[in-house]
Amino acid sequence: MKTKPDCDISLQIDDYLDLLHFAIQIQDHEWRQSLIQQLKIFQTAPEQQHTPEEELWMRFDYINSKLTGLCHQIHAAHSVDERKKFEERVGVLQLQRVEVARKIKWASRR
Repeated sequence: MKTKPDCDISLQIDDYLDLLHFAIQIQDHEWRQSLIQQLKIFQTAPEQQHTPEEELWMRFDYINSKLTGLCHQIHAAHSVDERKKFEERVGVLQLQRVEVARKIKWASRR
């Protein structure tokens, strides 16, 4: 059951914009272009519905982008505590990515 899907999309866009800002700051042009491509996905009309499998792939891409951003943050961390905080987030996102990948695999068999 979904609640407030527009809010979920809005939060994802905000996260992508934060990552884009960071990519610009560190002058990572390849990552910046990747994030811009992901943001273009959100330009589709709000009334357009995606299949469950498409939504899973979008979630998978979103998690990968967050992981990429966290890896950059780990390398730029100024303290061990800061690095550990980012590494914990990476662990959580890796588990989420495995779960989404499992759902994608299951959906593709249907």
